[in-house]
Amino acid sequence: FLDEVGDISLTTQVKLLRVLETQSFERVGGTQMIHTDVRFIGATNWDIEDLISRGQMREDFYFRLNVLPINVPALRHHLDDIPLLAQHFIERIKRRSGKLLKGLSRGAVGRLLDHSWPGNIRELQNVIERAVAVYARGATLTQKDISQALGLPLPEVSTSVINHRQQEILKGIEGVAAGCRMEEIMELMQPLGQGAGFSRRTLQNDLRKLAELGWVSWIKHGSAYRYK
Repeated sequence: FLDEVGDISLTTQVKLLRVLETQSFERVGGTQMIHTDVRFIGATNWDIEDLISRGQMREDFYFRLNVLPINVPALRHHLDDIPLLAQHFIERIKRRSGKLLKGLSRGAVGRLLDHSWPGNIRELQNVIERAVAVYARGATLTQKDISQALGLPLPEVSTSVINHRQQEILKGIEGVAAGCRMEEIMELMQPLGQGAGFSRRTLQNDLRKLAELGWVSWIKHGSAYRYK
């Protein structure tokens, strides 16, 4: 596999062309001709015809190598695949590291789809690995995690996006370094009472939304979860 064929020097192109034509070569410093039967696969991001016109690629080498061309579109041209590829990288990191990883929040997916991905699939892989290793505080990658991994300004979230009850939750757990268990948050929120529509189920939904927006992170502590 010849990665970035467009970067191969003219001298090396001549040597590779000879191997392609004769299916034989000599090792450096060797005297014996070695015969081989292999298939060559080349890949490049360069405009090959432009390289040929500028004298940076031999035309005979290009046409000898270009038997079955496959044009792969840039990642930004098949956006539907980005969430699937990102999840694939998350699963691979999960198997390798043993970390508790689930996937991406809706906000995180939106941030991935907004990016132009000049580095294509390698950039996506690096961003996911960076988000998991450096920024993630929970099992689900948030919009904030992805933004930081991309080196972008953190998304501004207007307080109008969250309701009064959710703002009170943030005030209650703010500054608790170790985070709060669900029961502790329930106690903090008790003054709101049932009349305000507050219950364990609504608390779980509120925490899920706040996590998706990047305002809350959580870690597993024994059999329980701590939110901060």
